[in-house]
Amino acid sequence: MSDDAVRPEWCVVASLLPYPYKESGPNAELRSHKIFPAGAKLHVIGGFAGKGHEVVTVVGTAHRRRYVTAHIQARYLGNWRVALIYRPEVLRAIHHAEIDDRWSAHRWNQQGFELDSPEYGEYLRRIAESFQRTQRDRTDDE
Repeated sequence: MSDDAVRPEWCVVASLLPYPYKESGPNAELRSHKIFPAGAKLHVIGGFAGKGHEVVTVVGTAHRRRYVTAHIQARYLGNWRVALIYRPEVLRAIHHAEIDDRWSAHRWNQQGFELDSPEYGEYLRRIAESFQRTQRDRTDDE
């Protein structure tokens, strides 16, 4: 299949927040995570339900400008939203992650939605809003 024949797909997207190093700690000047730079756009493709999705599976551009899959704590993500993904290299990375790890890269699609359908986009929007609300509540509790 050629790159221009790839159909767009809905995906939950979030931004990586700066890592909360202690101001007086040895890494106080760093505002990045080991894998992704702060502010990176991450495609959230699943997580671990047994932990209440405290840890999610993401695909994003690493420091070395290549797409990688990682498990990261949801509390380090903000600006949760849903986007229609068109870029073939992002979709390839997501599909590769789904093949490698079916248990955590499930894309919340147990109902079998078409990945480009408006219904799936709306379903994911509710999930993204839930994550945004949950993370805000956790931040308020700390």
